[in-house]
Amino acid sequence: MVEKQIPEAPPEPTFEIPLIGIRLPAAVAPWLFAAIGACLVLGWSFLSRLPSIWFDGDGYYSHGILIPFMTLAAIYMRRDAIRKQPVGSSKIGAVVMVIGLIALIMTDRVNAMSLSAFAFMVALIGAVFYVLGPQIGRLLFFPLVYLLFMMPVLGYFIEKFTNPLQMVATKVAVMMLSIIGYKPEIPANDPTRIELNYTTWSVGGPCSGFKLLLSLTAFSLFFVMISRLGWLKSVLLVIVISPLLGLFINGLRIMLIGVVGETSGQEAGAAFHDYSGYIALFVCFIFLHFIVRWLEGKPNVEVAG
Repeated sequence: MVEKQIPEAPPEPTFEIPLIGIRLPAAVAPWLFAAIGACLVLGWSFLSRLPSIWFDGDGYYSHGILIPFMTLAAIYMRRDAIRKQPVGSSKIGAVVMVIGLIALIMTDRVNAMSLSAFAFMVALIGAVFYVLGPQIGRLLFFPLVYLLFMMPVLGYFIEKFTNPLQMVATKVAVMMLSIIGYKPEIPANDPTRIELNYTTWSVGGPCSGFKLLLSLTAFSLFFVMISRLGWLKSVLLVIVISPLLGLFINGLRIMLIGVVGETSGQEAGAAFHDYSGYIALFVCFIFLHFIVRWLEGKPNVEVAG
């Protein structure tokens, strides 16, 4: 008697998410596109204003344009761990997403950028948990929260700490100028002003160091996400090393502005001021890279899997 063979069912259609390479059932695709699309459409009024904030010469978020790429890099470096997790769904994630989308609509009506930023993040994280499930959602949570560094969410802290940091930055720059042979003075009635022989400089809010500190914090947390420092070294990097590095580099930048002004004129110093901030960001990123390698004690930065 010949046994009748039952034909195998055809495999379920799937599609692959770029970058992380996980495959999802094709039936999930409409929900994924709908969830992410809703976040982008309802958040577009807020998102479309971010580039003007990033490229504001006197703003605090010049590092913002880098954050989406750094987030993608952090997700890519977790791809192996993400692929091992089962794809699921989360009803709580759906609720969180809906709450975030409603909040996005409300904050857009009152034109509150900081609140819109938090509402967008709530909606986006809820969407990820809803479509991909809690296991994958947990691995993507911190890279997604990291996107807050490209958004204007620190208005209160900027207002509170900028002036004290201006005075600290002025004193550090004056100390550096004195070390290399200049004789700078700080007027008693203006503690953020530096007077040299031929030029006078005011340390404004963007030069206070808060801008650089914010960028350094973002860079430090990026290295924490992609390396294996452990919690103690991570805290040391973010809480101790980054602020000290920011204080030193910002003071050095102001000192160099003064030197260029004294040697080449006020206009040359002002021109150097305009682009030196980007140089400072690049130098800080390189410094942090080598500091992380030193903290790891290995020749190359290991990637979190």
